[in-house]
Amino acid sequence: MFRNLLFAAAMAAMPVTALAGDLTPKAAGEVVDQLVENMDGYMDPKVGAAVQADLKRHRAEYVKLDSRAAFAEAVTRDLYAVSHDKHLKVSLETLDASRGARLTDEQQALVDRRLAYGLMAIRRLPGNVGLLKMSYFEQGEAGAKLVETALDLLQDTDALIIDLRENHGGGGASDETFLGHLSRAPIPMAKIYWRTEGGGTEVMQRAPRAPKGQPLYADKPVFVLTSRETGSAAEAFAYDLQAAKRATLIGETTAGAANPANRGFHLDYGFRVFIPTGKVVHPTTGGNWEGVGVQPDIAVARDQALTEAYGRALGAAKPAVSTPKSEAERMRAISDPRAALLADQAL
Repeated sequence: MFRNLLFAAAMAAMPVTALAGDLTPKAAGEVVDQLVENMDGYMDPKVGAAVQADLKRHRAEYVKLDSRAAFAEAVTRDLYAVSHDKHLKVSLETLDASRGARLTDEQQALVDRRLAYGLMAIRRLPGNVGLLKMSYFEQGEAGAKLVETALDLLQDTDALIIDLRENHGGGGASDETFLGHLSRAPIPMAKIYWRTEGGGTEVMQRAPRAPKGQPLYADKPVFVLTSRETGSAAEAFAYDLQAAKRATLIGETTAGAANPANRGFHLDYGFRVFIPTGKVVHPTTGGNWEGVGVQPDIAVARDQALTEAYGRALGAAKPAVSTPKSEAERMRAISDPRAALLADQAL
């Protein structure tokens, strides 16, 4: 129901090059009109109406822009100025600027495969600490398979670092599968109040997926790295773990984008818009991270977060078995975590 929609579309955060002259006044006006119409579906009708009025007020300015990139930037800036919703944004879906241009399902699937379903790095660090870095949470079953495979490879490490500093969202099968492997008792996830197309409300309670066997990483120390870029479903993942006291968050306060969407809003001329259609309420806290972000347990600059987490992971880990070689490696890493990281990742 919400493939590529739940929480943030991670692709929207990726830079796209567009040339000046790829947008005509007629096309710009049509896109503004489509935006006004689609805002009827926004999660808060009062805010939606204010955004619609603002779009109409600025229409004459938008049609003077001859670059799709400049148009998307200007409109997104004004959308945020009225709504203060970091999810509400216009982006370029394709390099094709023709009317009706959009990614097909097959092309979107190819994009996901080329991005390895969000996998950026999987590594065993010196001292037997696992590291998994993801750029987004893939919503489909391929994302669940990725998480299963990664944790299967890392299950015998003594602590786990999950790097979400460049993760812009996604959600669905992968984060639900991930959470299912991090605790024996289900970790509470958000309840979402969706606004239906008819103006009503539907409630969806998210929950971790129960593993087929035992959880692969239920009892070992877990550390999550965050930054100001960490957004949407990545924030939800960190928030869930923090609320359950299952992980230590290290880094910066996250972006503060909580309002999700469960349907797509494609625009003509290769644009798309992410329009939130729901509100998140976490059962443990009674709130969410919209506008405020997720506060780390240990606040450090993003470029220091991995070293900080690695040192703490080494200290918290309890090796299941030790040999002279493994203990020597662990002690070297404990004595200077930064040097151990640099040596491990040297080209």
